[in-house]
Parts: sequence; structure tokens; C-alpha cells
Amino acid sequence: MKKILALVLVLCMVLALAAACGDKTTDGKKDDGTPNFVVEDKDETKEWPDVAGFFDPTFDYDSKDTFKVGYLVTATNFLYDEFDKAFADWSKRMNINYTGMHAPAGGSAEEYLSMIETFADQGYNGLLLDADLNLYAQVIEVCNKVNIPWISCMGQARDSVYYTVGSEVLAGTRLGSSAGFADMQFGVDMMDRLIQWKEETYPDVPWDKVGVISVDFSLSPQLHERSVGAEKRWSELNPTFGDYSPDNDKNPKNFFVADTSSGQMDQVTAQNLVTQYLSNPGDIEIWLIPAAFDDFSVGAANAAENLGITDTVCTVSIGGSSLIAQWDSGADTSWRYANFLAQTLYAEPLINALWAYMSGQATPETIWPDWVKMWDKGDKLVVEDKGGLYPEAVITNGAMTATAEHNYASLLLPTQWLSKDMYKEYLEWCDLYVYGEGASGHYKYENEYQITDLDLYSARVATVPDSYYQIPA
Repeated sequence: MKKILALVLVLCMVLALAAACGDKTTDGKKDDGTPNFVVEDKDETKEWPDVAGFFDPTFDYDSKDTFKVGYLVTATNFLYDEFDKAFADWSKRMNINYTGMHAPAGGSAEEYLSMIETFADQGYNGLLLDADLNLYAQVIEVCNKVNIPWISCMGQARDSVYYTVGSEVLAGTRLGSSAGFADMQFGVDMMDRLIQWKEETYPDVPWDKVGVISVDFSLSPQLHERSVGAEKRWSELNPTFGDYSPDNDKNPKNFFVADTSSGQMDQVTAQNLVTQYLSNPGDIEIWLIPAAFDDFSVGAANAAENLGITDTVCTVSIGGSSLIAQWDSGADTSWRYANFLAQTLYAEPLINALWAYMSGQATPETIWPDWVKMWDKGDKLVVEDKGGLYPEAVITNGAMTATAEHNYASLLLPTQWLSKDMYKEYLEWCDLYVYGEGASGHYKYENEYQITDLDLYSARVATVPDSYYQIPA
């Protein structure tokens, strides 16, 4: 699989289901292995769910049409499988006829496009899409031609014609609303978590004896932003070490970039690159390793273990499904924390937004209206080629010139730092939030913590960042 296609597999590490609790009755026990969930009392006076794009447990979805929905992916994969399970669970409570996950033979782009037309002919009302990032413009053109609503899942639907807005590199004009993450902030958060570990574990080691290895994949703007955020944070916290530079070979003191685009975007490449730094430490006594996603942290942890320096290395990642499996097995490595979105929280806004499109409650231009980023809302911006790597958006008097106005939203999803001493509690809370008190749930830790407080963790991002209203400098 080519590298750019592989990006789709890791842009988001986890999946989601969400619902709220109220007066409850339980449904019957299922004998097909799927989780039980609590059925709420319905408010028959409601015409629509309370908030378009989120599940409303008191709305009677049977009062609307039954919608036929499929999930189109480029190829089968563990993350796609998890999405498939999540969408299937949601569909059972939303009066959706969900036909499951469908992939073209051999990852064929032509077959993927023809599948959309076939599904339209078969009476499908909507599609959940995980397409090759370079294919989305053609995918959406076909969807529009056959008049079938859609929403992209793990990758944003863009036209893949890169341009810059201030300091931000955008992978083309947005083609619809999406739910996802603030990748630059991910990098800042990883650096802060690593520094906290250093201060708690090795408070007496001076900062000039601390090294950072950022495991990056620079060919993906979204993943690369995580490395950029980490580097900027390191420079900010250690101003005497030098400033951030967009050149991966020019970094602040003791900050190194292990860019896996030199090989494959996988665990082995990450391990080999990290080993090069760990085996030639110079004056470095403590290593902090922010990793863009799970495989990179696995590789970094393996490198530390092979060199016998696990105690003086800490790696963290965005994701964490593999770390949960590691902890469940009783294993401990230098991979100590993960910034995680529960696998039962990501799918909720996706399938609920699609339901809103199909039912007429909302459109891609009206869904999640508070989450429209003023400088990245799908406008056809006027850009100029100034001889740089990418054309630049024209900004005059603080405003951007656009030839078409859109209002596509970028809904941010909440993540939670997981550590070994609390991850089961968090996952049990996710089951409570999604399936209701007493339901069998998804993670099945036998209710070890007896979680009953729905406010213990956050299921939605409450505040829109100021950056949504400010053109990047």
C-alpha cells in the first residue's frame, strides 16, 4: 500500500459511540455477542433530536424513515473493523439498515468509485466513507452525481491541491464537514506529558541532559503537525535551546526528528531510527519520545528495551489501542501514556451527522454550526504562487478572498490521557456513557470500578478554540 493511502489508516486511532442516560429500561439479552445497551423512554412530542449530529436517547428514531447505509473503505483493516462494529451498534438504535463494511477488490480506485453508483442504484440513502485521500474530489463528484448523502470518517475530504493560510499548510479545499482533532495541539500535549514524567521521575536531571526524539511521518500534514507542535513546545519551554525551524534537520538543541518517510510508516522503521539516537546518546541521560501514533511508540519502546534503557526513556503517543492491549496482557515498557479517544466515542457524530443529512434535519453546511473554522470552511480561496513549496492564500486587511462561500464544520473530538493506573476506569466510564448503567458494554472489565458518574470524564469538547476565529500568523 502506498504511503499516502496508508495515512488514512492512522489519521485517527480510535472509534466512537455515544449516548446519554435518563429514565431507563433495558433491552433483551443479545445472543450474537454484541453489547447490550439501555433503551431510554422516548419523548413522542419531539420532531428532531436535540442537537443535529449527536445521538438523542429520548428521540424516537422509528418516527422517521428507515435509512439504508453502507460503509465504504479502501481496504480491510483493524481500525476499519472497529468502525464497522461501532456503526452497526449505532444503527440498531437509530432505525438504520446498516449493511456493513465494503471494500473494493485490490484497493481499486476505479471500483471504489463504481461502488458508489452501484449502491445508489440499490437504494442506499447514505454512505460512510474512508477513501484514499487523493481520491476524495472524484468520490464526492460521484456522490453528488447520484445524489447520495455522505460523510468522511478517518480522513477529511479535501481536493488535495495544497496551499497555505498563514503558517498552516492545508491539504486542499474542504469538501464537507468532518469530525477530528487539533493535530498541532496534540504535539504540545505530548510534550507537556513527557515533561511532567521527567519532572516527577528525574527532577534533578538538568534540561541540557534531556533529549527529545519526535517520531514523525512528514509526508502527512496532519501527522507532521504533531511533530511540529512538540518541537515548538520544546523551544518555548527552553528558549536558550533555539527556535523552531520548519526544516527537520534544523531543530532546537537536543530535539531530534526521526522521520519515517525515509522508509515505511511502520513500527520497524520507527525502531531503527530511534535506535540510532539512543545508541549514540552523547551527554543525554533521559530520553523523551513523542510519537505520532501507536506503531511509532511500539517501535521506540522496543528500541529502548533492546538497549536496556527502559527506565530512562519515556514515549507517549496519540492513539493507545495497542497500549491498552499491552497493559491488559500485563506488559510494561517505556511506552507509558497515550492520548486516547475511546473506541466507543468517535463514531457517534459521524453516523448521527449522516442521519441528519438523510432525514433533512441538517446539511453539511449547517451541521455543528459553532465549529466552522473561519479560515478553513471550504471556501474557494484565491491563492498566489510566490515561489514557495505551496501557493499562498491571498489575505487583504485581515480577510481572505474567496470565490465561493461555504460553512463546513471541523468538529473537535475529546481525548483523554491514559495511564496504567486509570485506563480501565476510563473505559468503564465510556461503557456507562454509551450503553447505560448495567449494560454489557464494549470493554467488559466486569465493572471493576463501579462507575456511576457520567460527569467523571468528558464526551464532548465544550469550547471552540480561539484559533477558529483567527487567521494563522
